[in-house]
Amino acid sequence: MESVSRVRGQHLLHASIGRLEPWHPALVVRRPALSGWSWLALMAALLLVCDLVDAPEGVALVVSLSAAAPSLGATLIVLSQTPRTHLDHEESILGHFFARFFAVLGALVLWVGSVVLGAAVAVQLAEDTGSNPDQAWFEAFEIIGGVVPLIIAMLWAVLVLRCVGYIARLRGWAVVPDRHRIPDHFFAEHPRTRRVLIGFAHPLLLLVAGAVSIVLGFLAAGELSLVTDI
Repeated sequence: MESVSRVRGQHLLHASIGRLEPWHPALVVRRPALSGWSWLALMAALLLVCDLVDAPEGVALVVSLSAAAPSLGATLIVLSQTPRTHLDHEESILGHFFARFFAVLGALVLWVGSVVLGAAVAVQLAEDTGSNPDQAWFEAFEIIGGVVPLIIAMLWAVLVLRCVGYIARLRGWAVVPDRHRIPDHFFAEHPRTRRVLIGFAHPLLLLVAGAVSIVLGFLAAGELSLVTDI
């Protein structure tokens, strides 16, 4: 049943994107990576305008997300149509050990940090609210409201960086990759769409555009946290 759903999903994706095949501008088809960088430069100019006119932080965040959207969208499409076996490689014993070691170490640090943070929050709530449960619940929800934007920004950063790593392993860092691990059947019946998607799914383009959105995302999350605290 799962394989049938996956096949239906692929057919739906190919059918929907295939309709765009004749609509791609010739310049975008010839130089998709350059078009992606041009779009990023345009969004950077809009960010500069937002800064000059003192636009709200949310407007700048939307512009930065728009800058990363073409590259991230193309990357997600490429990754969704590439079997996981295309990333298989023989890992050394030492590399396997360090990967597991740092994973366990990171989990331990996060666990200890969550315990300490939870204890600190509990003590602060007890001091601020005393024996008033309604006030304690109110302040607890305020704390959650301040933390959630930061968590969302962190998850966005993880998504972008993981996509950069995967797409770099699949297609490399070349503007037009000669050697890659992208399946030959990937939009083979739509060559213009295939060229545009692979060109937009450039790891450096995604890294730069994603970094801008990550920084602005954390700034917006910090501003929301300050508003919640006030």
